[in-house]
Amino acid sequence: MSSLPDARPTPPPRSRLTDALFAVGRPLLYVSFALYQLEVRRNLYPRDAPVLRVAGVDPLRLLFVGDVAASGHGVLSHGLTVATRTAEHIASESNRGAVWSIVAEPDLTLRKLASRRSFDAEGVEVAFLLLGIPDVLLSTRPERWAAHLETVTRRIQAESGLRACRVFISGIPPLSDFRPIGMAVRRVINQQVERLNAASAEVAAVTPGLTFVPFPTWRIGDMYIKRMFSWKTMHDAWAETLASSLRR
Repeated sequence: MSSLPDARPTPPPRSRLTDALFAVGRPLLYVSFALYQLEVRRNLYPRDAPVLRVAGVDPLRLLFVGDVAASGHGVLSHGLTVATRTAEHIASESNRGAVWSIVAEPDLTLRKLASRRSFDAEGVEVAFLLLGIPDVLLSTRPERWAAHLETVTRRIQAESGLRACRVFISGIPPLSDFRPIGMAVRRVINQQVERLNAASAEVAAVTPGLTFVPFPTWRIGDMYIKRMFSWKTMHDAWAETLASSLRR
């Protein structure tokens, strides 16, 4: 008696090859994650009081969720962070003002976020998800990233209590540009960024109220000042891109 064929689909050759490459490159990413944790502990963060409001007649309620950028990594004032700069752009363009909250941890992964009990999202009209760097370095698989993204989106929308709540998932920054790294590590990191960004775009295409916003392109020379990566420039460019996404 012949056995029944396996009903599970066979991954395409390109998918199998990519998985094999990441199996080989995973140790390189883990080393990079250890270096990343060391760097974020040593780097600069805002030292002043948080800025969480732009006055207006009917302030738009915003939520920012993320890892190092949402934490204000690399700048000394909350007024220079991607969250504050985005909110200021939106408040100015809408003529409504804005009030916002921030959920941020330097090592926040999408899986960890999905397990939170609350997102502080009550009444939120627009939420921005600025995640991915830890997930890239921890080799999170695209299908797991996609599942967690869908969960987080639906939970924020439910907690908001507003049917029109919009969620924007940002593209992951090209973290291989942040500091000099070897070509082998750069290639693995860039491919992982592409895989997770593609997963985000696919989820956004079929999830009501979710929009994927590609990370802004840049000329790498413009991101360095005296051979040091300019986090302020990154925060500004990112904020302009996120704010403009509301016009679509």
